[in-house]
Amino acid sequence: MGEGIDVTVLDESLALYRDLHRHPELAGEEHRTQTAVAAALAGTGAEVRPCGGTGLVAVLRNGPGPLVAMRADTDALPLHEDTGLPYASEHPGVMHACGHDVHTASLVGAMTQLDRDRDSWSGTLVGVFQPAEENGAGALAMLDDGLFDDTGIPEVFLGQHVAAAPLGRLIVREGWFLSAHRSWRVTLRGVGGSGCRPHLARDVVVAAAHMIVRLQTVVSRELDPFRMAVLTIGDLHAGVKASVIPSEAVFTVSSHTYEPEVAERVREAVLRIVHAEAAASGVEVGIEQDPEITGIPATWNDPTENARAAAALASVFGAEAVVPPQDPLPASDDFSRYAERHGIPSVIWNFGVQDPALHAAAEPAPRNHDARFAPHPTGAVEVGIAAAVAVLTARLQQTDERNPQ
Repeated sequence: MGEGIDVTVLDESLALYRDLHRHPELAGEEHRTQTAVAAALAGTGAEVRPCGGTGLVAVLRNGPGPLVAMRADTDALPLHEDTGLPYASEHPGVMHACGHDVHTASLVGAMTQLDRDRDSWSGTLVGVFQPAEENGAGALAMLDDGLFDDTGIPEVFLGQHVAAAPLGRLIVREGWFLSAHRSWRVTLRGVGGSGCRPHLARDVVVAAAHMIVRLQTVVSRELDPFRMAVLTIGDLHAGVKASVIPSEAVFTVSSHTYEPEVAERVREAVLRIVHAEAAASGVEVGIEQDPEITGIPATWNDPTENARAAAALASVFGAEAVVPPQDPLPASDDFSRYAERHGIPSVIWNFGVQDPALHAAAEPAPRNHDARFAPHPTGAVEVGIAAAVAVLTARLQQTDERNPQ
């Protein structure tokens, strides 16, 4: 699996992984992470500079050849870790529950390996260590801060993400791979009052209930069943006491879609239902894009680049380990912003990071965003480095026919 990776590179990357896992930082707060990554790359020939606030861009040049970029996201989640790991988070209420520490350590390891093995490739590699993926703000921050000012626009943008799948499984799919994500915050204002005299109030709880139930019909009754969409209300806040009718209620609606026209159909339906139910209930309503989540476009894996990545991964892990899922994944990632901004092909793949024994047990294995999520302590980073090195080495030997050097 990790054949060809220098033992020292792997050891240093594992040490970085454990350090990042112990010291997770939320979106926009990745100051220590930024410093740690810069220090880890200090022994290489990479040119490193801050970008996008708490992000980093690291440029590794090795003569003429393709210009390729690869991203690793760096932020953690607001969860209290429940893994029991010896290197568990030392910051209560914050943990790396989505594997961004694995991504970061793997890209550092891959860049370090390529720096030591320059005969295997040529060209320029741009390592993008992106903050704030979890709130959808980090990619735009780096792009707006001149991410590619020093190198020019790359021929392809690559990325990888951990999956709650057996260690060493590679999940690669051309076309739609990850969904678009939109989120709205709905605020209802009515008239509060006593639960014993509801006729004197304008009940925002009842109004919110009607909206939430009706919103569940958008996917089931307004969309073609062969065109994917998910609509979720994940939080609702209203009232403090059973016998008191509150004057305000707030809830959040989020959607996941692939096709832009489906996303627009969902948006129109959400607005129509919320305003109509508010009018029917006689309450005021305000709806705005959720300030905590920046809207994220869907991710499209370029077929040509996807085939190249899949072949490179199969050459290292074996063809049987590279699994193309039948359907796209409903998760979202602002990785899509790079292709959107510059119109370049991009590919992101997932790699399994859990002990296969977890998937043989009766209980389902903990998944991403679960406080119990724990990638394999050594194998996850080893797979991440090997996968990144395989795809990068292959891609940095090929000149894109669409953009010849």
